[in-house]
Amino acid sequence: MALALLMLLTFVATMASGMVVLMLVDRSRRVRRARLVRQGSGHRAATQQVLQKLEKARSGDALRQRRTGLVALLEDRLRLAGLDLWPGAALALIALLAGVFLALAWLSGLVPPLLAAPAALMMGWMMFNILLDGLRARRIRQFNDALPDALNIFSRGLRSGQTVPGALGVVAQHARGVTREEFAHCHDELKGGVALIDALSALSRRIGSPEAHFITVATALQTETGGNLAETLDNLAELLRERRKLRKKAAALSAETRVSAFILSSLPFVIAAILFLMNPGYLIPLAVDPRGQIMTAAGVLCLGLGIYSMYKLARIEA
Repeated sequence: MALALLMLLTFVATMASGMVVLMLVDRSRRVRRARLVRQGSGHRAATQQVLQKLEKARSGDALRQRRTGLVALLEDRLRLAGLDLWPGAALALIALLAGVFLALAWLSGLVPPLLAAPAALMMGWMMFNILLDGLRARRIRQFNDALPDALNIFSRGLRSGQTVPGALGVVAQHARGVTREEFAHCHDELKGGVALIDALSALSRRIGSPEAHFITVATALQTETGGNLAETLDNLAELLRERRKLRKKAAALSAETRVSAFILSSLPFVIAAILFLMNPGYLIPLAVDPRGQIMTAAGVLCLGLGIYSMYKLARIEA
């Protein structure tokens, strides 16, 4: 009875955490979209038209993902992380990680047999997503660092009299890293007859960063309303440089808070490890006794929510 109650509580906690994360992600997306609309208030009609086009393209991708389910989710995650892997290989990697955690749980004997397999599968999925999040963050950081210089090269190519595909080809030759690959892909799409807005929208979806989406909207507005595209690109490059400076300043000011959050979040695990080394039998009831298992699940849930809250409050988005 106690084991069934523990499994029910674990399921409810997992579902609640997933709902909270989805609500936060949806709220962040809505805030960013509203910010983009406010920035383009001088061209409200054109802004609405461009955003509708971008939303249609995004909804088309969402429908394609919805048709294929888990495979599309894995493909999207791998694409954002910059990994050229088949979804089956990703599932095999998740199974391998789950097998490692299952072996550790079986050898330690601290996890009940009925909970070992679901817990190992959940841990494998979590570790795989943490790995993809780290790779995606590194990819976005590399793209954002090289983006202002790439936009300046793009604008200089336009000022010299080259066409948009020709200027993108110059960017693809002189940019570095992820930025070079993405603009080379846009250059190939433009040579294939794809419109500039569609090519930049595809770039924004591949990168998934606010900077890429902002460039897509600004360039699309400039294309719809007319004007000097080179000057717009120069202004965007300067804006992105100022944004990067502001982000670095915010990171420096919040360094003490982030270090404190790291120390406070690691302290319970360090103390538990020390107690286990000094007196292994002291913590055994928390893993063997049903009441201890419920207390452990509740404690881990509260600790996870506390750590998430600390890091969410310590994170400053420029």
